Amino acid sequence: MALFWRHLWLPKAVSFTRPSLAPNMMQHTEWTLRALDGLGLSLRTRMQEALALHSLVLNAALSTADEMEAEQETGVTLARWLQTQQTRTEELLASGRFPLLAQVHEEMVPDLDELFEYCLDRHLDGFAILVAEQEARRVGEPK
Repeated sequence: MALFWRHLWLPKAVSFTRPSLAPNMMQHTEWTLRALDGLGLSLRTRMQEALALHSLVLNAALSTADEMEAEQETGVTLARWLQTQQTRTEELLASGRFPLLAQVHEEMVPDLDELFEYCLDRHLDGFAILVAEQEARRVGEPK
């Protein structure tokens, strides 16, 4: 994430469908694949995991870059923008159409770092299950 914070243009330059053959990005992916080696996962699964991790980081970085760009273009901070939306937000939430959003609204403040940490934690929880299942299959295989 720190790299994307320093280079706000970078998230928009990363592509999963037409990736740049950039040696530093390739080196990072290679490092991730090596880190996942020895877990009993196929190279295809390790590559999918590397891309899933890149995807989580990229999504948070794109949102951050978009916010920074919006603030630079408009001169309006996120806090100020939220304040300008307050009346409309209160009207919508008071309508009764969104009772759960109305309950959570007072507690929620946009925090991309917190959201990223939550998503990463949940992803890694699922990945740990995948690795455990793979290990159980490997241990149960006849030799």
